[in-house]
Amino acid sequence: MPYIPHLLNCPLFKGLNEDEISVFRSATRQVSYKQGESIMVEGKTGNNLVILIEGEVTISKKLTLLGEDENDTKDKTFITLTEESKPFFGEMAMLMDDSVRTATVMASTDCEMVIMEKEPFQKECLEHPGIAVKVMENIARKLATNLERESKNVLKLTTAFSLVLEE
Repeated sequence: MPYIPHLLNCPLFKGLNEDEISVFRSATRQVSYKQGESIMVEGKTGNNLVILIEGEVTISKKLTLLGEDENDTKDKTFITLTEESKPFFGEMAMLMDDSVRTATVMASTDCEMVIMEKEPFQKECLEHPGIAVKVMENIARKLATNLERESKNVLKLTTAFSLVLEE
């Protein structure tokens, strides 16, 4: 697995060495995406987590809540991620059944990704609980950080909305 050394710097595997990361060999595979390809689509179900090991992606969300209309193209790019920090996304799919993607992830450049599938991941976690605890702590850390950021965003939007209503 030539991509395993790339995963040492991934926040998902913080606190693990190369041998411990290799436990997830059966749950992972390397995949290439071309510039402009969709990696995840908001509103679609998913059962895997993705780690960016080379390239750049953009993450966007629909600006409206008008339903499941696929012609709704009013998206807002919220973040661009690069390979530097080996970011991972799609982690909610590893924890929930029939998880729905909360954003669209698009390859901004040609990309190399590591895909981790849910069922083999869970199997390895059961067989290696000490390693699993560290990975789950890392997932929980990311989810908590995301929740904190989104709570602040909701507060800002609520404040702005209330100020507009006062005028």
